[in-house]
Amino acid sequence: MFVPQILVKSEEIFEPELHISQYDRAREISKYLLMHYGELDDVFERAGHPLAAAHGYPRRLSELLRESARTTGTRVRTALDVGCNVGGVSHALSTWVEDRVVGVDISRRSIEVAKALTVGGGGVFSIVQQGPFTKDVEVRLPYPESCARVEFEVGDGADLESVEGSFDAVLLSNVVDRVADPELCLRQFGASERTLRSGGLLMIACPWSWYPEYSAPESWLGSARDATPSEEAVKALLASDFDLVTEVDEACVLRQNPREYDYFEAHVTVWRKH
Repeated sequence: MFVPQILVKSEEIFEPELHISQYDRAREISKYLLMHYGELDDVFERAGHPLAAAHGYPRRLSELLRESARTTGTRVRTALDVGCNVGGVSHALSTWVEDRVVGVDISRRSIEVAKALTVGGGGVFSIVQQGPFTKDVEVRLPYPESCARVEFEVGDGADLESVEGSFDAVLLSNVVDRVADPELCLRQFGASERTLRSGGLLMIACPWSWYPEYSAPESWLGSARDATPSEEAVKALLASDFDLVTEVDEACVLRQNPREYDYFEAHVTVWRKH
C-alpha cells in the first residue's frame, strides 16, 4: 500500500525563511513540486484555463531531447540534468535513457526533496490557496517502470567537476540566466569531454530573464551595443564546438495561487557536440 510521505507541510509555507536562499524556501519547493509533478487539475481549478497548454513543461523537454536523439542517431545511455530542482525532468528522462540519469542542483533542500520523492515513489505537499489557506496535493511518480537509475546530488551548474562521468546528454533548464558567468558555464561542455562526450547532445532551455542579483549585466549573453539578442548570442558561443539540431519555444507555468500564475516561454535549443 502506498503511504505518501510529507514533502512540504502547510505551516512551513508561511514561515518567512528570510535567512535562507530563495530556492530552499518551503513555498518555492511547493510551487516547483506542483510544476514538476502536479496533474492538470491540481494546477488549474477550472476546466479550459487559458494557460493549460503550458502544463507539463518537464515532460515536454524530455520528449524534445528524446526526439533529437532519435533524429541524430545518438545513443543516450547516461544523461545529466543540470538545475534539476525537485527532479521532474530527471524522472521524465529516466523513461527512455538507458542506464543512468543524474540530477544536480545548487539547492540542498530541492535535492533532499527529490531524493525523498524518488525513494518513496511519490509524496504529499501543501500548496497555497488564498491568504492563510492551503490544500494538500498527493503525487505518485508517473514513471513506475523507469529503465534508468535516477540519482540526485548537490552541485553548482557553473562548475560540474564534482559530478562523475562523461555523459551522452546534458540538459540545462532555466540555469544559464541564473549563474554568475553564463559564458563560462556553457563553455565547460565544449572545452573537454569531462562532462559531455564527443557526439553527445546538449539541451539549453532558458527564458533569458536577466537580473543583476544573479549576474553582472556585462556578463549577460547578448549585447545592446549591436542589438544582439540572447538567442543569437548563445548560437554564436556554441557554434565552434556544436551543431544546432533543433530550436523551439516551450511554454511553462508556475502557480502562485489559483488566481496568480507566472508564465514564461523558454528558448530551447538542442546541440550535437563535434
